[in-house]
Amino acid sequence: CAGERAGEGAKRRGLMASSDADLLAQVRDAAMRLLARREHSREELRLKLVQRGFEISSIDPVLVELIEQDYLSDARYAQALVSHRSQGGYGPLYIRRELKERGVTADLIESAFAQADVSWDDVAKGRYQSRFSNQPVDSFKDWARRAAYMQRRGFGKSAIRRVLGDWQGRG
Repeated sequence: CAGERAGEGAKRRGLMASSDADLLAQVRDAAMRLLARREHSREELRLKLVQRGFEISSIDPVLVELIEQDYLSDARYAQALVSHRSQGGYGPLYIRRELKERGVTADLIESAFAQADVSWDDVAKGRYQSRFSNQPVDSFKDWARRAAYMQRRGFGKSAIRRVLGDWQGRG
């Protein structure tokens, strides 16, 4: 009876197919539903399909097909993520790390950054102003806290210094 229940669960999830073509169609439908919401990297989409119970042997041919049809593009995904994250106040270090974690190659990451029309100093200044308004820095501890916040948001030391300045103790 346990085997019957497992089979029923698979049917409910739509994972049992009468043929390989049906299974590939199910994988493709699931992938297209995910892509309809937003761009995905190849690795990110593969992971989501595995999490939905599909086998890699069924996923990979579908991903190849989606790439050939230009429904799936790591380059387009990288460009979209750079644009979206920079508008959200994230810096280049954060975005590069996120792209790398999602399986985008170094070449595509560099290309996305080269094509991006982003002033990282403006993004850093905007994020800093949004978070700290016009509150003056009153101690080294406060300066270090603000610098750490900017670093977590993906800005490098030089960008942080351009926004916060160097710590100038009151003497």
